[in-house]
Amino acid sequence: MGTKTLQALVQNKAYRIVIFQLMGVMMLAFLALILRGTVSGFSVLAGGLAYVIPNLIFVWRVFRYARASEMTLFMAAFFIGEMLKLVLAAVLFLMIVKTLPVSLLSVLVGFAAAIVSFWLTSFWLFGVKGE
Repeated sequence: MGTKTLQALVQNKAYRIVIFQLMGVMMLAFLALILRGTVSGFSVLAGGLAYVIPNLIFVWRVFRYARASEMTLFMAAFFIGEMLKLVLAAVLFLMIVKTLPVSLLSVLVGFAAAIVSFWLTSFWLFGVKGE
């Protein structure tokens, strides 16, 4: 398998995780909208996006390094990217809670759902299939 193919495969899997993460958040937000109303649905969506958006930026920045010669760049980008992702997620979460008319509990549910869906999707894509 060529380097370009490996890089494309790694990037594709990383983006698929984020897409499935977003789909999980959107389904939960829709469920909250139906069961609890507009504010709750919007709050779940906003809370989920507070984690999905930084994760998308993380994937975009980090997973462009796939060659063996770029392992040092990958590791540096990974650690810096993870730190920035967590800081950005916290800032977005605080901005949502402080500036938007949201339910705090629903924002927390959306945020937690984004984290859980990330791990479930990762296990599904990398663990069960074993690809």
